[in-house]
This record gives sequence, structure tokens and C-alpha cells, in this order.
Amino acid sequence: MTSVSDDATKTTTPPTRPPSPPDTSARARGTMHSLASTALHARVVPPATASLRRRAARVAVRGARADRKNRTMGNAVVAMASWWENAPFLPKEAKQAAKENEYFNGIPFPIPLPFVSKPKAKTPGRADPAAPDKRYVLFDFSEGSDDAKPERFDRVWGALNDVVMGGKSEAAASIVTIPSAEGGKCAKLSGVVEGDGGGFVSARTRNFVSPVDVSSYDGVQLRVRGDGRRYKLILRDTEDFFALSYSAGFDTIEGEWIDVELPFEDFAPAMRGNEVARGDSDYRDLRADRVRSLQVMLSKYGKGMGELNPTFASGPFAIEIREIAAFKKDVALAATATAAA
Repeated sequence: MTSVSDDATKTTTPPTRPPSPPDTSARARGTMHSLASTALHARVVPPATASLRRRAARVAVRGARADRKNRTMGNAVVAMASWWENAPFLPKEAKQAAKENEYFNGIPFPIPLPFVSKPKAKTPGRADPAAPDKRYVLFDFSEGSDDAKPERFDRVWGALNDVVMGGKSEAAASIVTIPSAEGGKCAKLSGVVEGDGGGFVSARTRNFVSPVDVSSYDGVQLRVRGDGRRYKLILRDTEDFFALSYSAGFDTIEGEWIDVELPFEDFAPAMRGNEVARGDSDYRDLRADRVRSLQVMLSKYGKGMGELNPTFASGPFAIEIREIAAFKKDVALAATATAAA
């Protein structure tokens, strides 16, 4: 008889295998597929193009920095305009000088800055309907004219006085009402002029958007009423205030409207207040085909600081202007006058 051992009757448990590492083949295949797809669809950038892009990026960054700098400086100028108006430690002459400089330069300083645009005025001029072949009206300040509208006048004309160079004169330019028989309206420059210091007061236009060509005319005519003093009209043919300017003097009769004719050949050049004589290296004739601005001035000097104005006196003054126009001489009248002389 066969016997069965106790060990045989026991349940045999198979040996435990160590855990298999996770199968990463699927993940690897997915990763490889993604890389392959990326490589397949990627845009290959040639080295030269990449270099250009990097250079363009650097230029863009520098441009953005420059823009921020200019905006910062521009904002500083705007902020500056507010503090000098209210600064208690600045004398009134300094505040007025800053105001006048800002009107013409866009900043409260006499020297323009390259990143600040100078305000400009609409280019004037239209043929005179009454004499279209002989007169070209630059400004008509009589009632009914657009030039006589205060808001338009204030955009074109402003006071420029000796306070900008340390003087103490006070003057303002504006549109005023006069009797209808005299035109109803006119421009007026008035105030108090002081001989100590710069010794001048004036009304000046901003530079025109484009130059005025009056080269086909013989000169400039003004309709004015003054106080018996000698004034002068100044023309500029460049936008640079410190370049050559051209002036011609004219006398007024106190309380009377008169017509003044100033031939272009009477306009003498000056630079920074000094007359420039013919033959000097800076001398040149007025270019009447490119007039950039006009200025009416009362000064203690004549053509330059070497010549005094014989009618100048410190104190109150006033001059009214009804019209400024380019004119052509009457040939027949000029011939008669020459023969009579």
C-alpha cells in the first residue's frame, strides 16, 4: 500500500516574481512622435535672418527707450510750464519772458529744443479784391475780416518784449474795437516801454506753416495810427530767430491814420541786433519769395544798436494797425515823381 506524505497534501504556492518595470514604450513612442511632428512642421530660420531679427529687435528696443525719454522730457516741459507760472520766487519779468518764449518756441526758454515742435501760424495772404494786380493783403484787421477774430489773432500774433533779454518793458497785442467809420476793429500794440535794459516792445507773428512769396511786389504797405514815434517793420526769411532779420523804419503821426509804404530795398539786414553792412560775410538781400514772419517793433535803436531812434522815449506808447499788405508801385506815378525830383 502506497502512503502519501503530509507534504504532498499541502497546496504548493508558486514563487513570487519581482515586479516588472513599467512599460514606457508607448510613452516613448508618443514623445518621439511629438518631436518628429515638431521637427517636421518647424520653420528653419537661416542664421542670417535670425541675425537681422535680433538686430531689428535691438533697434526697436532703442527706439522705444528714445520715445520714452522724449515723452518724459516733453512731460517735464509741460510740468515746467506750470511751476514757472506760479513760482513765488520768480520776478514778474521772468514769468513774462517764459510766457513769451513759450508762445514762439513751445517751451519757456529762448533757445528751441529739437524734440519740441515750435508752434506755427497759418500762412497769410490773399489778393486785394479792389486791386488784385497791385496789392496782396497779408493781414486785414478791420471788422468782418477773419484776421480780426480774437481767437485767430491770438494764434498768429504775440507780444515779444525786452523781458526775454532782461529788460522791464511791458506790452501786449490784441484786437480792439474802434469807431465803425475807422474800420470797426484793428490790432493794437500798447504798454510801457523802458529804455533801461533791452529797450524794445513788439508784436510778432509765429513762423508761418509755409513761406509767403511777395517777390512780384515792390514792398510792404501798412495802415497805422501811432503816437508820433518811429516804429519799424521786421521781416524774416528763415525760421531761425537768431539768423538775419530785415527792418525798415517808419514815422507815425499822433492820433492820425496814415498809409506807410516800405520798399523792399529799404529793409536793412541785422543779426542779433547788429546791422550787417553790405560787403560783410553775413550780408545778403532779403529773399522776398520766402517771408517766414513779420514783426512790428518800437525800439530805442534804429537799423542796429549803433543807431539810436531819435523819437524814442520811455513811458506809455500805442500803435494801431488796420492792414498790412504787399504792394506794387504805380509806374506812372513813380515816373512823375522821379521827373519832379
